[in-house]
Amino acid sequence: PPLPKPGPAIKNAIQESRDNLKAAASTTRDAVRDRVDATRALIDKRKADVQALLERKPKGPMASSTLVNLEQKREEMRLKLETKKEEAKDRLEAAKEKAKEKFGDAVQRSIGNIVDRLTKAAEGLTSIADRLDGRIKELQAQGKDMSVSVGLLTTARTDIAAAGDKIAATGAALTAALSATAPKTELPKVRDAVKAAEDALKTSKESLHKALESVRAEAAATTTAAI
Repeated sequence: PPLPKPGPAIKNAIQESRDNLKAAASTTRDAVRDRVDATRALIDKRKADVQALLERKPKGPMASSTLVNLEQKREEMRLKLETKKEEAKDRLEAAKEKAKEKFGDAVQRSIGNIVDRLTKAAEGLTSIADRLDGRIKELQAQGKDMSVSVGLLTTARTDIAAAGDKIAATGAALTAALSATAPKTELPKVRDAVKAAEDALKTSKESLHKALESVRAEAAATTTAAI
């Protein structure tokens, strides 16, 4: 029998390919739209949360004793955060050293990537917190009541410190896995530790966003704090 002409088969394959591309593009657009909507919803909620805190703030000058307590807690969290950052860094560096002792370049690069990513993320958030703190102090020197912002920044630093604990736990999990006789069996624990650290970093980032939102709002207000 004569062979079938290739024309229709090719046309069908091209049309199927086009249909697949259209479906993939539609799925991508939907996914992007969903992410945009989720981000907008998160921003709206953050603004609403901050506004609720501002509305509950006592009217008029704040008592000096309250300001002193806020400043003490603020400084305590700053020092605690520095300690946690160093602990996390030490644990991660220990994991890198263990990788150098027992494994080749590929494993060393993989461990190094994890360590560098988490370390840079934590250091970046700490740097943002420090800059926000400096801005708050500038506004307080101008007589602005920044009590809500101080409280939110303290919360953010608490969250960053908690992320530091999770990062340190990741370092410990990496070291344990690299020290095990069968490292692959420890990989699920490492993945869980990394996921926990990443989630904690996301929480810290959102807390900092709230503090920033509050700084902007309180900077625009006219109420001043007691001296």
